[in-house]
Amino acid sequence: MRSLREIRNLELFDRAMTLAAQAFTSILPILIVSGSMRRSMNPEAKAVFADNLTLDDHTAELLQQSMPEQIQSVTLTQIIGVLLLIIAATAFARALERCFRRIWNTPKASIRFAWRWVAAIVAIVVGFVLVVTTRFVVRGSGAIPFLEFILEAVIWCGLWWIASWVVINRSVSLRALLPGSLLAGLGFAAATALGRVYLPGVLASSADQFGVLGLAFSYVGWLFVLMSVLLAAVTIGRVIHLTIVGHEWRYSGKTAATNTASKSSP
Repeated sequence: MRSLREIRNLELFDRAMTLAAQAFTSILPILIVSGSMRRSMNPEAKAVFADNLTLDDHTAELLQQSMPEQIQSVTLTQIIGVLLLIIAATAFARALERCFRRIWNTPKASIRFAWRWVAAIVAIVVGFVLVVTTRFVVRGSGAIPFLEFILEAVIWCGLWWIASWVVINRSVSLRALLPGSLLAGLGFAAATALGRVYLPGVLASSADQFGVLGLAFSYVGWLFVLMSVLLAAVTIGRVIHLTIVGHEWRYSGKTAATNTASKSSP
């Protein structure tokens, strides 16, 4: 009941939708550029999204047409553009920081710690690449789906464990963040497994009715589901941690986060 009350106070719907929109405009362009560079290095490579969602030919072709062409050569302008894209992508990290500060009631960090936004984005992109790479390796080795699920859960857990610790400027200990990260890892692994069954049909239907715009709407909706899973997991993880350490709930959230961090320090 306490977890449900905390999720209600978080205003989960609004914050998850904000994160989904920011992820769509911040993280997705970086992945698209990375996919374009991947096809430039390997012209026979398909779009990473179509590879992982087992889309039908029509939808995969439409998705391919929406992606940028292969990068033939790298110019200074393109390098500057990619750097500006990474800086712009910190909007997602800032939105994530606001959500995590709301959950843990931690104080706002100084602007001199702005490097953590870029670090969080890098960690998320690297984690996504590791998840995709793991899928190809595991499926190529003929391993059982359960092993793939466990490996993905571990990677997602590590990704959100480090990213959350960095984005809130290490104001909450890694030990305190672990329960929420474990739940987020399991939740993301389960959601992506469900998405590989559910999303292809939704994307194909949206593409037939609305074209590329339909694909965009479907992706935003799916990102909303993933962000809801993340925020709910972190919120429940905080409740679990404070319950395990026997912390008295009469303290304010800010005091709880501060005392939790001090208890975890050597």
